[in-house]
Amino acid sequence: MSTRRLRYALLATVAAVSPAALLTGAALLSPIAHADAPGPGDSCTKLHATTKDVNGRTLWCNPTMTGAQLLVWQYGGPS
Repeated sequence: MSTRRLRYALLATVAAVSPAALLTGAALLSPIAHADAPGPGDSCTKLHATTKDVNGRTLWCNPTMTGAQLLVWQYGGPS
């Protein structure tokens, strides 16, 4: 095989492998996503569910007192 063909073969191999290596490296080095703790007034989906806020205080999933009665995280127990 001539030197020119060898160079083209090497270039083609590098071009084919580089994007895959780049994507794999980026996936391995990217930070892991963390969910933020809910706060009062954030929406929730299960009536009377409980969770903790960022300070360790208990929040309950209750309907809002006014308006459309949407479920939101609130301090103070189930209503």
